[in-house]
Amino acid sequence: MITNGYAGLPFGKVSQCDAGSVGLLGVPSEVDSGPRYGASLAPDALRKMTGQLGTSLPVNGRDLGNLDLSGDWLGVLMQLVTQMADRDVVPVVLGGASDVASAVLAAFPDRPVVAAMPLARRDLIERPSNTTWVGLNGEQPADVWDQISQRMMDWRTARQLDEVQANTLDVPERAVLWIDLSVIDLGHAAGAVGLNPGGMKPETLVSVIGAMSCSWHAIVITGLAPALDTRGMSELAAIETLNAALRHG
Repeated sequence: MITNGYAGLPFGKVSQCDAGSVGLLGVPSEVDSGPRYGASLAPDALRKMTGQLGTSLPVNGRDLGNLDLSGDWLGVLMQLVTQMADRDVVPVVLGGASDVASAVLAAFPDRPVVAAMPLARRDLIERPSNTTWVGLNGEQPADVWDQISQRMMDWRTARQLDEVQANTLDVPERAVLWIDLSVIDLGHAAGAVGLNPGGMKPETLVSVIGAMSCSWHAIVITGLAPALDTRGMSELAAIETLNAALRHG
């Protein structure tokens, strides 16, 4: 039973969130395929770790608790995100599986996206505004590379980001931030639902996101499976990356 909000945020409702603050929502959905599970445990595991570490956020806000996944929860999630955006509140959504991010992005259909993930998704490639890709690996299908190239989307691999400064990325002034924890190399943080050998180092991800002078329409984190990482390094990477994003956004 979680009694304390994420990073000490008080529990509350969207109506209690002030303009310019964040509304943090857990969405404990589970992956529906593959051998690695446990994404549904992520929201409460992150709350617990921020309490243990004494983490604080660089912004004010409310913890809205976890979304009830009965019924049309994807529709409810879209409505909640839209309500927050209409009140000038930044939605911070802790998944969960990738379907959580898909619902968040659907609430911002025309906004650019910054996506930290190992494999490019076609639904992101086909959005009206370009996506900036962080940490792609070399296993993209040829037609995906072609579409990214044709639309002149900016992208960097994990190795490139280890070698060059993050400010070489073409980042929009405002965007939706999607962090898929599978972007991190499994050897550094084992608690991800996707396997990504040769992925980013946690400190590189934190540095890259923290260097972006971008205001965020929303932030969503998916792909964290805390039970797979007994050291807690994956949760720590998610917490530090979120803090880095909120310092600018």
